[in-house]
Amino acid sequence: MNHALLVRPFLTLAAVAALAACSSGSTDGTVPTGTAGTTVIPTVGGNNGTAGTTPVGTGGSSAGTSPISTGGTVVGTGGSVVGTGGTVVGTSGSTSTAGMGGMSGGSGGTGGSVAGTGGSDNAGGHASGSSPGCTKVPADAFGKAVLKMIDINGMAAQYTAGYTHRKYCTTLPAGYDPAKPYPAVFYGPGCGATACEGSSFTGRSDIIIVQAIAGADASGANIVPPNGAPGCFQAGKESTADSPEGFYFDQVMAQVENDFCIDKGKVYAAGTSSGAWLSNYLACARGYAIRGTASDSGGIQFNRPMCTGGAAVMEMPGDSTNTKDSKGNEIGSGLARDMFIKLNGCSMTPTAMTFGGAGCQVYGGCASPVAWCDVGGGHQSGNGKLSSATQAFWATLQ
Repeated sequence: MNHALLVRPFLTLAAVAALAACSSGSTDGTVPTGTAGTTVIPTVGGNNGTAGTTPVGTGGSSAGTSPISTGGTVVGTGGSVVGTGGTVVGTSGSTSTAGMGGMSGGSGGTGGSVAGTGGSDNAGGHASGSSPGCTKVPADAFGKAVLKMIDINGMAAQYTAGYTHRKYCTTLPAGYDPAKPYPAVFYGPGCGATACEGSSFTGRSDIIIVQAIAGADASGANIVPPNGAPGCFQAGKESTADSPEGFYFDQVMAQVENDFCIDKGKVYAAGTSSGAWLSNYLACARGYAIRGTASDSGGIQFNRPMCTGGAAVMEMPGDSTNTKDSKGNEIGSGLARDMFIKLNGCSMTPTAMTFGGAGCQVYGGCASPVAWCDVGGGHQSGNGKLSSATQAFWATLQ
């Protein structure tokens, strides 16, 4: 969802410097100096106009206030902070890889506005473009799941013993073309998976499947929290706000994008049972990196980080609509649905739609809609329709 920032016409030098200090992106902007004066009189476009007493110059070659976006262009300390009534409009995001949507351009001046693009779209600061793995010829056999090993870093010390040594699987389409960017589905199976397993996505020729595997070392004294479930992802009923699964997702997908040709604007997450909890966690904590998610029979952990929103969400509730934890906290898929509707700024009035044979109530009117698809049955009842339903749902996203 978009956030508009009203920019005041006069800023102190300290405020301008503070904006520059919290900026980080792919390219540093230039700091125009201008000639001091008593009035701010920026030129249209914000390129080296006559400076005032408060801004340091009235523009830069690029503008934007504190964008933090992968692929975005970071700017100088002037630019869009000048001009009477000037408005900066950037896409939403709240982390070092999403930020304010990578604002670029410099249209200062009276009533001027800057629309943030900078490698992001209007659905939460998502990345776009082809991954570094495009044109590389992989060693993996096409059409077959291949088990990979990876060591995860950056986690808090309490996780290193149980969650450092991890596995994942990748499956390339049988007719994989290394010059064609493919959508990628990060899929989480239920508890107990230790190797490559099949899923409803198996056999698809239009996607690259990345199967997540829970931490094998996360058991006994190494499991966090102590009452967590061995063999399950650390994103379920008993979880921590700084779950190691976010680091796992980041580093696995970085490796996958380096090895294979991925459309970075079409990275998705899906799962069933424990993998459904993982999918909802990623929609919360990595919404800026994932365009859409789908969860079959899972909820949203009570101890969770601040959710970014931005990912379109499909919930197949199974038996998890009204799940509660041991303390009586609501953590079911019904809560996840309502939370993502609000986070994504969607309408509270649903529209009946069908995706791949699954009847759904869709909460739209937003860039990242939320689909509630109660296909009936019990635990994992949606697994058979997960692939076809998500294929149709994700295809509607811009």
